[in-house]
Amino acid sequence: MARSDEQRPAILEDATATPADVLSGPVEQPITLAFNDTAYASVLASPEALEHWALGFAWSEGMITRTAQVRDIHIDRLRHGVRVRLTVPSHVEQLAAERRRVTTSASSCGRCGSAEEAQMLEGLKRLPPSSPPSVAHLNAALEWLEELASPGMHMALALDEHGKRLGTGRDIGRHNALDKLIGAGLREGRRPALVLISSRCSLELVQKAVRADIPTLATLSLPSNLAVDIARLCALNLICCHRGRRLTLLSGNF
Repeated sequence: MARSDEQRPAILEDATATPADVLSGPVEQPITLAFNDTAYASVLASPEALEHWALGFAWSEGMITRTAQVRDIHIDRLRHGVRVRLTVPSHVEQLAAERRRVTTSASSCGRCGSAEEAQMLEGLKRLPPSSPPSVAHLNAALEWLEELASPGMHMALALDEHGKRLGTGRDIGRHNALDKLIGAGLREGRRPALVLISSRCSLELVQKAVRADIPTLATLSLPSNLAVDIARLCALNLICCHRGRRLTLLSGNF
């Protein structure tokens, strides 16, 4: 909706001499995930909750199938970024060497760097039938999202089947935010019934939700056509919240 002339800014503020760390903008750094000594992928991410991110990313990439496969997590501060190193069995490291990203991913890039199209669709399955959440639970998630909103940051929020708040993931990248939420759930042994993300939905977010056995994924704005098609094939409840204006069920199996 267009703003009236009275609502438009009257001046252009000059902050070109203000140090970047004083501007209160989101923080991002190059983060590299390694399995033992094998570097697997690098992303631009917010340098917080990196253990949760690494665990969730490894799970959603299909690199691990059990949390027990990760024996330890080491975080090394580098000159310009961070390396998160997972101590894993040799066969997991070998798999990482075979599937390592061919280019560096960006915070909003998702599956950029995958070597083959088949790798982009890996790990998909059909979820068991599940009823979509109630309107009350969706509205409660939207209210929670408003409470936690932070300029320049994406959020992923988890609720259980009763609408109880379970946890959050927060990052400059929407994919990273969901990985942090998934990783926290894996560590704590909980699996949400509903996840709300503060963005549109791409194929990779559907893939991550399916791999984590999340029955319902709600997105703040309209998902891509491919995301909808794959969600329907996987029987994922996919809901567009249209930024809180209305709720649309785009995919389901109940």
